Amino acid sequence: MPELVETKVLREPWEIEPRLVELGLTRDGLHGVVLVAISEAANATPFHPANAAGTLAYHHGTWALRNTYVGDEWRLDREGGVEAIWNDKLKVRVVFSNVDLACNDDQGPKPRSRKGAGAERLCMSNYSLFGDMPMYTRQPTGEVSTFYLMVDEAGRAELTRPIVKGGTFESYVERIYLIIDGEDDDPAGKLSLDDGDVADGFDPQIVRK
Repeated sequence: MPELVETKVLREPWEIEPRLVELGLTRDGLHGVVLVAISEAANATPFHPANAAGTLAYHHGTWALRNTYVGDEWRLDREGGVEAIWNDKLKVRVVFSNVDLACNDDQGPKPRSRKGAGAERLCMSNYSLFGDMPMYTRQPTGEVSTFYLMVDEAGRAELTRPIVKGGTFESYVERIYLIIDGEDDDPAGKLSLDDGDVADGFDPQIVRK
């Protein structure tokens, strides 16, 4: 029987900041990425397609992630057709994703669009065994860590290391809460989707001819 470990959840600034430093990231930098994503999502109008807010958030969130971090330590990454950034020294990958709900202790975030086989393969190093035990996962063994910057329609965000299986996030190795209710009163932090609209993560797969 493989060893099971409880999902690690970091909620307080005193534990979040040092962990982000270990990952080569900063809270302010990730906050800036989230603000870009939700601000661009707010540009969607009723005349746009129903998934426009999510599509805009995904495209501009991915752009902002790269614009903020790509340089000496981070580089643009498209391994497996997944748009991301990659730190070769730390063996850490970060991907932007729209989710249904972030920073909730009672419910793990789920992507608003189906994740492809490429995302599942990239998260194999995060591998989990039991999909029916979402707050527990198998002890990771791979040296590569794939994190997702997950942003929900209310502007809440977390940096999370998930297990991707069956097109969704099955379980979670680690969750780092970045923006929670009441922390950011900026009205741009609300996607304001109409009821029934779907903010798809728009996670395209690259097909080489």
